[in-house]
Amino acid sequence: MRPLLSLVIFSLVLNPALDARQPLPAPSSQNPATVHQAEPQQPPAPAPAPPQQNPAPVPAQQEPTTQYQQNPDQEEQPAPLGQPPPVDQVDRFIQPYLQMGDFSGCILVARYARILTRKCYGGANYELRVVNTLNTRFHIASITKAFTAAGIVILEQQGKLHTGDSLSRYIPNFPSGDKITIKDLLEHSSGIPSYYDIPEYDAIKYKSVNFDDLIAIMRKQPLLFEPSKKSAYSDTNYAFLAYIIEKASGMPYEQFLNDEIFVPFGMKNTGTFSDTTLIPQRASGYQPWIDDPPSGQPLSPIRHLRLRNAPFYDKTITTGSGSLYSTIDDLYLFYQGLQSKRIFDIESLEYPYGWGTREFKGRKFLEQSGRDPGFVARIAAFIDYNVVVIVLSNVEVGADAPIAEGLQTIAFGGEPPLPPPERPAIQETAQSYKIYEGRYQIAPNSIMDVRVNGDHLFLRGPGGNYLPLEPTGRGSFFYRQMYVSMAFHRDDNGTVDSIVWGGNYVCKKIPGPPAPWN
Repeated sequence: MRPLLSLVIFSLVLNPALDARQPLPAPSSQNPATVHQAEPQQPPAPAPAPPQQNPAPVPAQQEPTTQYQQNPDQEEQPAPLGQPPPVDQVDRFIQPYLQMGDFSGCILVARYARILTRKCYGGANYELRVVNTLNTRFHIASITKAFTAAGIVILEQQGKLHTGDSLSRYIPNFPSGDKITIKDLLEHSSGIPSYYDIPEYDAIKYKSVNFDDLIAIMRKQPLLFEPSKKSAYSDTNYAFLAYIIEKASGMPYEQFLNDEIFVPFGMKNTGTFSDTTLIPQRASGYQPWIDDPPSGQPLSPIRHLRLRNAPFYDKTITTGSGSLYSTIDDLYLFYQGLQSKRIFDIESLEYPYGWGTREFKGRKFLEQSGRDPGFVARIAAFIDYNVVVIVLSNVEVGADAPIAEGLQTIAFGGEPPLPPPERPAIQETAQSYKIYEGRYQIAPNSIMDVRVNGDHLFLRGPGGNYLPLEPTGRGSFFYRQMYVSMAFHRDDNGTVDSIVWGGNYVCKKIPGPPAPWN
């Protein structure tokens, strides 16, 4: 996962289904509301690959919203691009995100192994007018970490390693490697910085960086803190864990996951994401962008989404930390495997390695999210309640978090929150934007850059690309990529001295010009 500002902010289409004869178990005395449907769906079986289909050609003068061939393997018909989906509880909730171009992908909510909703929206490829379906493969970015952690636990059960082993056992002569354990890597307490935050990343992100290359690069980086004394999210930790999996198992990382997880769980549509490999039914990735129409001309339905193709970068470096693709159904099969404790009991672990612990309205759950250029993904697993929410999107916008929260509300019988309002378009001049340019410190080793380009203001997170800020008032903006509001703060002299992120987190302005344009 590209962490971007993760250190800063932690901020459906059928009526919900539940057999009322089965009460929802709760670990406390609180009894959550139940949800009903006459004929609940059954969990999906791994689907065979669909026959190859090509969308019907669309004449240039026609709107691109009704020209798609239907996919027979799609249980519910996909929502046409540029048109609102049918109106029901979940669709009413999802519709505003679609209209604003903030979501394009698949959602799944299940409870008691019954599907409450499972549907796809938007385009797998907007240029070719190909819709997302249940068989569309999405880059899942940091959800990969949950698979890497599971691989380590499996190897420990097989007696091939121990989480107390030192890093030096697998990477000799690594600085402080004798003090860093596998457990430290799993819990992000190694002190090793994330490769996204190192100065070399901008130079290497377009190159193929294998394990040996990454180890050589990270040997030169100072630790952020003494191992096991603190915690800081680091993608390098999970890249090293993938390397350890290869050393301990004697097979390539993906082969080990395939043999020990993908095949046993029936996951036939999960593998290593690559920009160069031909992956059937892979979604194209998009980022938020500014698309000013020609003078006096309206935006076309596709351009109205304000998206661009995500830029290329080589993903070899993400092996173990953010390298996998999957489908909505395959991730549900993965959840079912964890829920049923088929391989190991995640609740018996000292810490749910590869996941974060969260709480939603008094209910504890496990969550992992992913973000990389063009994609976001999120899975929330309420193990005690046998409830799971999965969101996959090929638009790199932070709407996955509020969408998941709304679907969680629906899963537990509540009304989803009001849809987000259309954000006002308040434009300042390019000259007035100049005072905001500069560098802002998120954390000691994490910087974001702000600069003007044309008539718009752009922000770049650590290791990322400049993406647009949408003005909502004088000095205030909305950042679609993280779905958060931010404001520039001025001191008593009127000089911009910081960014207030999400209303409360202060990022101080530091000396120096912003990083070069993308």
